[in-house]
Amino acid sequence: MHELLGQIYAYVRQTWRHRWLALAVAWVVCIAGWVYVSQMPDVYRASARVHVDTDSMLRPLLRGIAVDTNISQRVNLMTRTLITRPNMEKVARMTDMHLDAHTDSEMEAIIERLHNNVTIQGDQRQNLYTLSYNDKNPEQAHSVVQAMLTIFTESALGETRQDGDMAQDFIEKQLEKYEKRLSEAEQRLADFRRENVGMLPGDRGDYYQRLQNAQSELEEARQRLAEAESRRDEVRRQLAGEEPTFGITDYQSSGSSTGNSAIDKRIENLQQRLDELLLTYTEQHPDVEAINRTIEDLKEQKAEQQALLPDGGQSVVNEDLATNPVYQQMRITLSNAEVEISSLRSRVRRYENKVKELQRMVDTIPNVEAKLKQLDRDYRVNRENYEKLLQRREAANLSQNVEAGGQQVQFRVIEPARVPESPAAPNRLLLHSAVLIVALGLGVGLALLFAQLRPVFDNRRTLNTVTGFPVLGSVSLILDDKSDARERVKIYSFGAVTGMLLLVYAAVIIMSMG
Repeated sequence: MHELLGQIYAYVRQTWRHRWLALAVAWVVCIAGWVYVSQMPDVYRASARVHVDTDSMLRPLLRGIAVDTNISQRVNLMTRTLITRPNMEKVARMTDMHLDAHTDSEMEAIIERLHNNVTIQGDQRQNLYTLSYNDKNPEQAHSVVQAMLTIFTESALGETRQDGDMAQDFIEKQLEKYEKRLSEAEQRLADFRRENVGMLPGDRGDYYQRLQNAQSELEEARQRLAEAESRRDEVRRQLAGEEPTFGITDYQSSGSSTGNSAIDKRIENLQQRLDELLLTYTEQHPDVEAINRTIEDLKEQKAEQQALLPDGGQSVVNEDLATNPVYQQMRITLSNAEVEISSLRSRVRRYENKVKELQRMVDTIPNVEAKLKQLDRDYRVNRENYEKLLQRREAANLSQNVEAGGQQVQFRVIEPARVPESPAAPNRLLLHSAVLIVALGLGVGLALLFAQLRPVFDNRRTLNTVTGFPVLGSVSLILDDKSDARERVKIYSFGAVTGMLLLVYAAVIIMSMG
């Protein structure tokens, strides 16, 4: 530590020997620097602060209905692209700066000056942006900031509207394309249905389900037919053990007998039923044929009963034969059973034909169903895409209407641009002080360098270290009164010149502040 202090002290003594050189350099640098700083032109700064309000009241209301554009991200992008060449050209034209350019190089210089002097500072969290511009002319600085503010707001909204128009045009073109595809798919599906009538799956499922259902219906019809035939055979067996007539004491004509009246009533009901069926079906319908057979059986039964009566039931005798009511009821049951059996047989034949038809088309119908599913799938896909595009178009229209009204994002100018009254640069107080510090440092450095070029030994240790010879002693310089006074004058003169430098610095500072 002692050696370091000694070394520093040696440097100070060496620099002190060339103190006039250091002071002279400081004077020259200070005068030149202060003059240069004083001649620097004033630069005026105009600025404006704008707040971008993206939290509109309509935003939560339109969520899910309109297109949710990220306005904040778009505004942030605009702040990064505001100082691009196209925007600087717009600023130059809006402020009439392009009138000063007569050549391309002059116009390029104006654009470069705008690009270098325009600054944008923003707080993305609070959506606060500051636009500023430095220029020698305060009016020009104000005009540039005002033009930048206009471009900033119009570009953010205009680009959004332009994107909305492009998106809407794209959706319209896609709608035309999918509308054409949907019409073609509908026509293909309709043509295919007309060409394959009877082979298309219905509500009961596809081919295999229809075949399984037909087989189940056929089996059920056969079972019911077997049950009906069993009931009919049982009725026949019971009918064979009953007598159709029995004796009575009072003679009555057959036309007024209870049995004939019941048969006539039955025939009348069946005839009414037949008339109703003929309004819908033809004579070949199974139900019509079954009723006709039943009516014929009843007429034959009526004839048999009349044949059992004396004189065909037209004369009166002492003892007559009356119809057995049990026998009559069993005959009616048998007729009903025959009708049911006939209907079931017709149904069995119909189901058998249906099963055979489905089995015969085992290779055709599945292919038809597969082709129908493919056509249905294409139609559904086109329809879903078409409906989605319709919804997107309505959302785009709604968003565009909101943006056209300026209700989605609002630009509020918090601090409008004003014509600056005082220059923002240069900071002459700071520059004058910096010139003084640099001048003093340069003078001291040059004095130290000169001392190193012409070294002087001022103590025995340094001499011993450099030469390597032992130093036996040293002789001190003793000044007389005249020499001592001369040295004091030099010191006073150095202090006076240094003080003058500081006084000049103070005067320069006062002038720059005034």
